[in-house]
Amino acid sequence: MKKKDIALRNLQRERNERGQEFQEEIRRSWTHIPSSWRMRLKDGPGGTQPADEIVLLEDANLLGEHKRTAGKKFEVGFLRPDQFRGLLEFDAVMTRNKGLVFVSFNNPAQGLDDAYAFRLVMALRYMRANGLQYIHLDDFRRQVIPCAQLPRLDAADPTYDL
Repeated sequence: MKKKDIALRNLQRERNERGQEFQEEIRRSWTHIPSSWRMRLKDGPGGTQPADEIVLLEDANLLGEHKRTAGKKFEVGFLRPDQFRGLLEFDAVMTRNKGLVFVSFNNPAQGLDDAYAFRLVMALRYMRANGLQYIHLDDFRRQVIPCAQLPRLDAADPTYDL
C-alpha cells in the first residue's frame, strides 16, 4: 500500500473518531434535559440515514445531525445528500419539527472549542442570500443566523448545556 493511501486512511479514521466523540458528548448532554426522549438513528445499508438522532421534547421534535470540524467553516458538503434531504424534509412536515445541525469547531492547536446548534433551513437561506457554500465560525459567533451556542458543562464526562 502506498504511503499516500495510508496517510489518507489515517486521516479519515481520525475524522471519524472526532465525529464519534462529539456525538457521544451530545448524547450525554440530553440526559440533563427533563422530559426529553432521544433515539439514535442507525446507519442503513451504504451509510444512509437522515441524521444521527431524533429527540422529542415538550414543545419540539428535533432531528439532529452532529458534525465536528478542525477548521473554522461549516460547509454544506459536510452533509451527505440523505442527511441534507432528511433534515429539510423533517423541518417542513410540521411547525414543531426542527432539522438541526450540531457543529463543533474543535482544534486545540488553534484554540478552538466552540459548538453551535442551528436549523439547516435557516443556514441555507443565509448562504443563498450571500452566495456562500459555508458559514464561518465568526458568523456563528456574531449570530448572523439564528443559532444557539452550546457551552460546556462542568461534568466528569464532556457534555454541553443544551
